[in-house]
Amino acid sequence: MDARLVVVSIGTLERAKDFARENAFPIEYLYADEQSETYDALKLNKGVDATFMRKSTPESILARWKDNGAKDLLGVLKRWKPWLPPRPDQGYQQGGSFVFRGSKTVYVSYDESTGAHAPLEDILRAARGD
Repeated sequence: MDARLVVVSIGTLERAKDFARENAFPIEYLYADEQSETYDALKLNKGVDATFMRKSTPESILARWKDNGAKDLLGVLKRWKPWLPPRPDQGYQQGGSFVFRGSKTVYVSYDESTGAHAPLEDILRAARGD
């Protein structure tokens, strides 16, 4: 597979360095978007409704609980740090997953709500060109 993972996250460069160190994530693949310009350009979901009030929020958490007892979430909580985004409204920002091949977009998934992420296998399939 000829693909490269890049993660764009809200926050400062210093916080990105902290995240990379805490999670053994290669800093060269992590971009800090302090002003949410990438999120705005991609028109990713944002707001209290998208973060907490959608049906998919509890459904996503319940699915994780059924799958593995939410071990992934509980594992994260053990290492959780109170890192606040540069602006308060950024705390209600949802993400997404995108796969590009050259200048062509071959996969798009907007996170509907908290915990409602694209299936990893779908992303990998798009990256492989299946």
